[in-house]
Amino acid sequence: EKEIFDAKISFFTAIAHEIRTPVSLIMGPLEQLMKHTDKMTDHFREDLSIIDRNAQRLLFLVNQLLDFRKIEQEPMQLHLVDCPVSTLMKSIFQRFKPFFVLKNIQFEYVCNNEGLIARVDEENLTKVVSNLLNNAGKYTKTKVELALITHEESHQFEIRVTDDGHGIPQDEQSNIFKPFYQVSGGNKPGTGIGLYLVKTIVDACDGIIKVQSEPGKGSIFSVYLPVIPPASDSVLADGLAIPSKEDRVDNLPQEVEKVEPGNEVSVVLVVEDNEDMQQFLWKNLSVNYRVLLAADGLEAIKVLEKNQVDLIVSDIMMPNMDGIAFCQHLRSSFLWNHLPFILLTAKTNLSTKIEAMETGADAYVEKPFSMSYLAAQVKNLLDSRKALQAKFAETPFMSLKSMAGNKADEDFLLKVNDLIEKNIANVDFSVEQLAEALCVSSSGLYAKIKTLSGITPNRLLMLVRLKKSAELLCTSDLRVNEVCYMVGFNNPSYFAKCFHKQFGMLPKDFKANTPDCPQPLV
Repeated sequence: EKEIFDAKISFFTAIAHEIRTPVSLIMGPLEQLMKHTDKMTDHFREDLSIIDRNAQRLLFLVNQLLDFRKIEQEPMQLHLVDCPVSTLMKSIFQRFKPFFVLKNIQFEYVCNNEGLIARVDEENLTKVVSNLLNNAGKYTKTKVELALITHEESHQFEIRVTDDGHGIPQDEQSNIFKPFYQVSGGNKPGTGIGLYLVKTIVDACDGIIKVQSEPGKGSIFSVYLPVIPPASDSVLADGLAIPSKEDRVDNLPQEVEKVEPGNEVSVVLVVEDNEDMQQFLWKNLSVNYRVLLAADGLEAIKVLEKNQVDLIVSDIMMPNMDGIAFCQHLRSSFLWNHLPFILLTAKTNLSTKIEAMETGADAYVEKPFSMSYLAAQVKNLLDSRKALQAKFAETPFMSLKSMAGNKADEDFLLKVNDLIEKNIANVDFSVEQLAEALCVSSSGLYAKIKTLSGITPNRLLMLVRLKKSAELLCTSDLRVNEVCYMVGFNNPSYFAKCFHKQFGMLPKDFKANTPDCPQPLV
């Protein structure tokens, strides 16, 4: 029986492969013809639409059969990427909308978290949703709903497809995810492998699929998938990366590393209520950056609470909290007042421009705008910050407050520097103690320091110690070993290695090669 089954599948798979080429040769020229429908008669246009829909349907069935054969032969390989899940769902929704409109079926999309970013296999997730919508389209009477719901308490997101069709009898619900099974009395065309593919993909993604259905009351298919945070070395529950144990100054590594800003991909938060504009910005900016999305200022604040962001691009005219109010809120916030901020607006009057700049925006871009110009603004702001961070790390006498972009940040960095210097001889002085003295959380301090300086608080602690040692070597007659212990190192050899790695010369040679010693750092 198994051999007969395999032989049938092999036969149909071979045919499916053969069909793909002629289907492609139908769809290619058809796509070109569809670009010129404005020059055609209504009758001709309708005929082309029928050809297009059926070619798409044929391709869907062929791909479904090939997918089935593939998962039967080998374990599924997932290719996880950081994905704005709502953007993906919206694109699927838009693709299926004409299908439901043609059948006079009401089709809606709802979402409770537009800014959700998770690591998913985009291609397989698209197959899951497409098969569920295709299934709903076959059986529904008047409406279908696609919903994306985030369940923060269980760290899951749910994709829910609801229809008002005939429903599935209770005794058949356990069988619908088996290959080739079709609900009795349905009399609907299909291969019977769509839901089997869905179940297989969901299982491979460590997810769960559930069905709720009663005869005469329609069906609800719910897929629950884990919210895997965007890629990072170490992640807190709230999404903020934290330094590993090996990064701590009191756990000194054997290999000496230069303290310098990292090369992580910058994170840009786009705040825009127009879906088409939001997707346009995401598509273009995600080529070079990791892009997070929000529909208004209030939603953006929630995204900021869970993610570390390097720059914000925001529209002005938005519901709930507009761009001006959002920028004002950030500039008054300890956690986010340092973030570069670009405002987009359709308003061209001078008073709006003045208001935007007085609010604290770093740049103001008028709509309609050149994407190249906006991309250049984003790049320049991020590159300027990174250049300043690199200079700070490499220059012995560049003070910590030079990293500040505003008065609030300057006051904060002066306080950080003062606390570190007061405890600089204490080998055990930690980031946790620094955060406690500043009355902020460790995660909040991490995010703030990382964005301002490009390095972790632990690395900053190391760098301030080395900069202080450079100052002492240059402005006093203290010996190297004395300076070593004064700045919190308990191993002169390790201190010399760190100093040389950071500033390019040994401590004993530093004063002789630095004729113009500056005033003490503040």
